[in-house]
Amino acid sequence: MIIFGPIPSRRLGKSLGINNIPPKHCTYSCIYCQIGKTLNMTIQRQEFYKPEEIYLKLKEKLKELKNSNIIPDYLTFVPDGEPTLDINLAKEIELIKEFGIKIAVITNSSLIHIKEVQDALSMADWVSVKVDTVDKEEWFKINRPHRGIDFQKMLDEIIKFSKNFKNTLVSETMVVK
Repeated sequence: MIIFGPIPSRRLGKSLGINNIPPKHCTYSCIYCQIGKTLNMTIQRQEFYKPEEIYLKLKEKLKELKNSNIIPDYLTFVPDGEPTLDINLAKEIELIKEFGIKIAVITNSSLIHIKEVQDALSMADWVSVKVDTVDKEEWFKINRPHRGIDFQKMLDEIIKFSKNFKNTLVSETMVVK
């Protein structure tokens, strides 16, 4: 399912989810992932769906919601994997801005060192970057990342992004024993 919800969110109000990644294409295989084990661990950005397909499905869902007098507060990229793996993320954000609803992206930050990823994230109104730990050994244990991800570079790029991003930036951390 590409479009789901809206679901109530403490942070985002009524959030209409955009699942721009098929299940379990991710850069991590976190020990706490509610979706289960990562089946397709990759750091290679690619096209999963045509941007126009996401746009049309979203347009259809928004029409249905409008008929029920429901208007989402946010359109949120929160897929069953890492949203920045989608090479069309910027194009999708550009297309859906037409709806006049704020756009959120929830990312694990693993690809934030890529300029095109930062450019796409910069188009959103609200971005959440995940930082479960600043200790590299704990990061490997908790997030079980793809071996091609440079931990320190990722942390440095999050800081760099935070200095340039003009909208709302939050960080999320999963606390585990």
